[in-house]
Amino acid sequence: MARRSALSRVAVVALCACLTAALMLSHAAMDSEVFGFLGLRYVDPGLGWTAFSFVCAILPALWLPIAVERPSQIAYWILYCTVIVPTMFLPYRVLDTDPNQIAVFTSLVLLSFFGLAIATVLPLVRIPRPDWPPLSFGNAMTAVLIGMTLAVWYYGGFRLDLGLTDIYARRRAAREIVAQQSFANYLKGNVASAFQPYAFALGIVLRSGWLIGASVFAGLVVFSLEGSKTSALIPFFLVAMLPLLNRYRGRFGILMPALCVMLVVAAYFSFTATRLFHIPTLTTWRLFQVKGLLSSYYFEYFSSHQPTLLGDGILQPFVGRTYELATPRLIGEAYFGSDETNSNANIWASAFGDFGLLGIPIASVVAGIVFRIMDSLAANRGFLVPAFMAAFLGMKWSDTAIDTAMLSHGVLATLILLYLMPSTDRQAQAREPQVLAQPV
Repeated sequence: MARRSALSRVAVVALCACLTAALMLSHAAMDSEVFGFLGLRYVDPGLGWTAFSFVCAILPALWLPIAVERPSQIAYWILYCTVIVPTMFLPYRVLDTDPNQIAVFTSLVLLSFFGLAIATVLPLVRIPRPDWPPLSFGNAMTAVLIGMTLAVWYYGGFRLDLGLTDIYARRRAAREIVAQQSFANYLKGNVASAFQPYAFALGIVLRSGWLIGASVFAGLVVFSLEGSKTSALIPFFLVAMLPLLNRYRGRFGILMPALCVMLVVAAYFSFTATRLFHIPTLTTWRLFQVKGLLSSYYFEYFSSHQPTLLGDGILQPFVGRTYELATPRLIGEAYFGSDETNSNANIWASAFGDFGLLGIPIASVVAGIVFRIMDSLAANRGFLVPAFMAAFLGMKWSDTAIDTAMLSHGVLATLILLYLMPSTDRQAQAREPQVLAQPV
């Protein structure tokens, strides 16, 4: 057993090294060419800093879980692959800043990421909560989601635009229709980031066609309103995650980096053969490089500018606004030439913009509290639904500030839904009349 465990750990380290190398090579040979106009250039940092950043990127492989036993460990793995790896090497390659200063930033991010791991193994907290009949709860969730979706659709003028060519124009129009920090905006964000994915996953578990249909309907409405590809792709994301969450949990830590390596390699060779820029746009850029690039920009900008102190967020009534623009639009204006570019960054980069270096460990502490609550709420509630919501949470945190994600992107709503979630025991379902549930 010890020998098998040691071999598995060696495999994880090797695969994380392959992922880091693949992303480094993809950046140098493909992504810097395609997205150089966005600042994703390639500056050779020298052998020493290349080696240092490479080692930093693979260090978490020494403690990342091989078998996932808690939902938070899935979010932890997603944050590693999408945020930690590119953040460890990209700042050295795209910035003209002194590498010694960059090393302080990346090392603190790495240390804070290590600290976050503690939250995924601490003893669970017992949280008393109600236990509803599963199918009745599913039916109630269907009605609630449909009602919320109709309200969002009402704010959007009951239009249904599923075109792919005018997505960014729809997003600009949506910001005019649904004002930021308005009830409608919070409603839309929580439908897209909490209720829709939760309903789809719960529908799979309960085999409820109504829940799944309500989730798909919500995705189409939100996509029509603001062109959110995430909402449209939620069903495909869960279907892709199902084997990892059900059959291969014991080897999740091996399969996760392996699949990422295959994706990066496939994207590179496909682009080389076709020269279609959509290939890296949807793969290496969207999933990895842009997150490291924005970490670089947030670090560079707020190393020479005053931190916001959450003045454009929850602390605005107490500290006032530091800048006229919200932080994502501020970075968009400074680096992309337009304050219409909403440059949302991951939880650690955003926290650096809020509080400087101190913000980085603060972000991990807050994330750790959310992890503990989520894991505790998942106890005796099955694994699939909490695990999928954790995976979705990891994707959200990879490009959203932690305070923004809490209210506007459904983190608090997700915790409430997991609190209310009944046991999905099949015997309990069999004893209840099947009113709306349909096999799928």
